[in-house]
Amino acid sequence: MRPDQFIRVARLGAYVAGILMLALPGLSAENKRVGMALWTGCEDVCAGVRDYLTQSDPSIEFVIFDAARDMATLDEIPDKAIAAELDLMLTWGTRVTRSVAGTVAEFGTGSRLGDIPVVFTVVADPVGADIIQSYEDTGRMNITGVRNRVPEMVNISGLRRVLPGFQHLGLLYEAEAENSRLKFEELSALAQQMNFTLSAVPLAGSEEIMLAQMRTGLTRMAEQGVQFIYLGSSTFLEVHADMFTNTAVEVGLPVLSPYENLVRDSNAYMSIAARDYSVGLLAGQQAIEVLTSDVSAGAFPVAAMEEFAFVLNARVAETLKLFPPIEVLQVFEIADD
Repeated sequence: MRPDQFIRVARLGAYVAGILMLALPGLSAENKRVGMALWTGCEDVCAGVRDYLTQSDPSIEFVIFDAARDMATLDEIPDKAIAAELDLMLTWGTRVTRSVAGTVAEFGTGSRLGDIPVVFTVVADPVGADIIQSYEDTGRMNITGVRNRVPEMVNISGLRRVLPGFQHLGLLYEAEAENSRLKFEELSALAQQMNFTLSAVPLAGSEEIMLAQMRTGLTRMAEQGVQFIYLGSSTFLEVHADMFTNTAVEVGLPVLSPYENLVRDSNAYMSIAARDYSVGLLAGQQAIEVLTSDVSAGAFPVAAMEEFAFVLNARVAETLKLFPPIEVLQVFEIADD
């Protein structure tokens, strides 16, 4: 592929390099203990955080608190973090952040972790989830974070560039997960604003039941004329990525994923997303700035990713006979392994 087909990817690469090479004068985070609360283990976001912290100051101790998708274990993390006398806690995901830091309704300007600063990551809608009051002013003394998601208007506009006649979106969402419900509500409102139809299927119950609902829902939406399936905010569908994307392709539905790895490592059709590792680097930068500042974490606005990569799965595009127009294809990186 020609170099001009990777303009967006190159810009993102320059952004990552800029973070890695960022000078941090007056760094004084020596002997600090930084924790990271996770739901499904240390993936690329976590790796980016760890690498940034290590490069910034090798003396920082990085402590992992992994819930391993278990709510009982997640509930124990706040007490463990306080006992560990952390200097800062990073959190991954809406569920984890709400559990570890608590909500505005529960703690007002405070936090479940008391004086321990919190930097959240991978939270689709922190305002809607009642984690913060706004991106510019979190309204919570010791909480800030990183905003990584592409605005949904950008995703819909991207679909219309790939398929000019796009007008019908499908969505599977977790009825019992706050972030997933919020994404459904956001897209429902956007459907009226941007004039497209949204067909949504809730998933609830045991893992076995939800997998059956997923298969039935995809089949039904294909019969209803849905043109794209969007993986809005669902850890369940990400964990079961192969079954989800394989089933979608089998019934003839291309998947738009906010997670690039589902395009590269599974069978999602395309993604418009910030690189997970880059999100981790930005979160690490935010953490260091909090650690080395004389002001509280809440004084920092939520940092936003500014560069996104467009990635297309060539195998799936060929299977579904769905290729973007050539002038649009030029902005995509092609994943065909």
